Amino acid sequence: MSNLDNQNTAFAQAVSFVNHTNKPIFLTGKAGTGKTTFLKYIKNHTYKKMAIVAPTGVAAINAGGSTIHSLFFLPFGMYIADYELAWNDDDHHIYNKQRLFGKVKLTKQRRAILQELDLLVIDEVSMLRADTLDAIDAILRWARRNAAPFGGVQMLFIGDLYQLPPVVKNTEQVLLYKYYKSPFFFDAHVMQEAPPILLELSKIYRQKDAGFISLLNNIRNNSCSESDLNQLNNYFNPTFIPKKEEAYITLTSHNHLADEINQKELLALAGTGICFEASVKGEFSENSFPTESKLLLKEGAQIMFIKNDKGEERRYYNGKIGIVEKINKKGGEIHVRFPGEEHSFSLEQEEWKNLRYNYDKQTDKINEETLGTFKQYPIRLAWAVTIHKSQGLTFDRAVIDAGASFAAGQVYVALSRLTTLKGLVLRSKISPHSIRTDPQVAAFSGRILDDKAVNDMLLREQQIYLLSNLSNAFLWNKLTLETNSLKNEVMIKNIPDKTLAYKRLNTLASACNSQFDVAEKFRSWLDKQFNTTVLDINIIHERTEAASKWFLEQLDETLLKPLKDHIEVWSIKKKNKKYLKELDDLSITYERKKNQIHQCAHITQAVIEGRNIQDVINEVTAHQKILNVPEKDANTEKKTQKGETKRISLELFKSGKSVDEIARLRDLTPGTVLTHLTNYIGSALDATELLKPDRLDFLIKTIKENPEKTMTEIKQILKHKVEFHEIKIALVAIKAMK
Repeated sequence: MSNLDNQNTAFAQAVSFVNHTNKPIFLTGKAGTGKTTFLKYIKNHTYKKMAIVAPTGVAAINAGGSTIHSLFFLPFGMYIADYELAWNDDDHHIYNKQRLFGKVKLTKQRRAILQELDLLVIDEVSMLRADTLDAIDAILRWARRNAAPFGGVQMLFIGDLYQLPPVVKNTEQVLLYKYYKSPFFFDAHVMQEAPPILLELSKIYRQKDAGFISLLNNIRNNSCSESDLNQLNNYFNPTFIPKKEEAYITLTSHNHLADEINQKELLALAGTGICFEASVKGEFSENSFPTESKLLLKEGAQIMFIKNDKGEERRYYNGKIGIVEKINKKGGEIHVRFPGEEHSFSLEQEEWKNLRYNYDKQTDKINEETLGTFKQYPIRLAWAVTIHKSQGLTFDRAVIDAGASFAAGQVYVALSRLTTLKGLVLRSKISPHSIRTDPQVAAFSGRILDDKAVNDMLLREQQIYLLSNLSNAFLWNKLTLETNSLKNEVMIKNIPDKTLAYKRLNTLASACNSQFDVAEKFRSWLDKQFNTTVLDINIIHERTEAASKWFLEQLDETLLKPLKDHIEVWSIKKKNKKYLKELDDLSITYERKKNQIHQCAHITQAVIEGRNIQDVINEVTAHQKILNVPEKDANTEKKTQKGETKRISLELFKSGKSVDEIARLRDLTPGTVLTHLTNYIGSALDATELLKPDRLDFLIKTIKENPEKTMTEIKQILKHKVEFHEIKIALVAIKAMK
């Protein structure tokens, strides 16, 4: 594990469980143990096709992924799989399985992503509700046509259950607790089918003082003694006023309290405030903004960094407190100095990305697509911050007002932000009632295994994973589905000689279906061998070699060769471009199956030789990775150049197609198409082509009357009777006028 602490056994075990097994994993750890570092490492060091999601917009942006609701098109509300809906249940946003599938609209691309996923990471899982996880499970089984938990996708849950819990509205509590033991993700029904292994990162990097670490552990585990409380309350000082150079930050329980403190302190500074506006491009929801879009600062303001420095100097980290030393009004420069340091430095803006996942058939990869960006200085006012927003941050000094905290775990979150007790000041005393851990969380977390048990399970799961690779090589579902789908659609395509094309595809489909039956019988035999008490690997190897030889011959003679002949003949016909692309995609599917079959005898031979299982898995996956990169062909269609996708939407719109028609044709959302077209207002398009003139005039008038208001505030002023894309069109129209 390059660039990592090699002494961290739990970290190494977790990496092996992700890369060399298909076991569901819950990776937890106290504050400051490196959960975020682990996620970044896996993102850069796994061969698996993965996606990262989180329960909230801000958490998703910070994790480098997307929200759960955007990836799965989940409706907001409560999911109860077998709930009998009444006539008025729509008002309460309750979804059973039938209604869920009716609401989740999967485009071809979105379905491809879900079908190709190997690994789904859910970050900040403490906030994930049980019913939401069951909805994810239902959608994955449905989209992948696989009855296994999560449709066979490996799940990696990351978070600390002792921190912020799921949100359950008062109106939802009675019904939720009728169907679930608790709202936590581990009480989802699917978790009983596929219980995860619990792995805990225990090496603490944030705190070094053994006494402070012990105190935090006692608070976390609901075992805080009277002596511990007395030790904490020694730091109680309700009249404490920090010196300017000491850079204390106040942690409060509510947003309005933090905002009041920050505004009060800012107003107390001399001079006029300077506003720095963020640059927002493309699709980026205001709910996901990592900091203020309008950042009001003065010289002398106390600020906090909300991102780690990417530069070589590593001047700041997420949560570091600084002072605005100087503001250059003309150049828009901000100079920041840290307490105790003489020199300041010029701060640069940072960029956050709103991502969407796409599946690339050619490379067999799930890639990230940037939908929008948010560019702003990576700071916020920091005389105060809520405990909720402090999660994941590190402070040297803090004034904590958590005596009246509401959510279980808030006291622990607040205290664990500190590097040392020396930097602690309590605004209010902490009572025994304030320190409480949910008993269900404590019971679940008690299932963490010791190192030996974890290593034994790892070896067992690696064997299962290796054998499942063998079984999956003979899984013919994808081949039969793609071949039959293309055959069934060919007669409605606008291509030449479609009847003849149908005959060619029908021959392929018949061969594929016959092979499917044989493959299923062999997989059934393999499963029986794997489930016997004594594994006879020699018999498995012998039969696998014979099966591999037969299937390779069938793939070449009855699928690949006829398909290549069909492609060659149809490539000289006109009006065939899209059809030829579909044939090429089918050819790639056949070739990948052939490569999988080639590996089977290698797997069984390696097991016979007693080779290290992890090494064998690495060899197999490395081989697959090489084979999945197609050779560049001179005739390969050039990659769409920057700006090309917007231009295509414009041309289709100019040809008379509606926004909805373009979205259907291009497998995009209407919102994305509107974003494309909005770029051309003032040049190729007039705003009235996208919005009725009277509505446009009304919006422009409202915006001009409220020049300082954000899009969300404009929507609130108009009582939510307009959509965000309409406001965006009006804003661009105003800009075009200027």
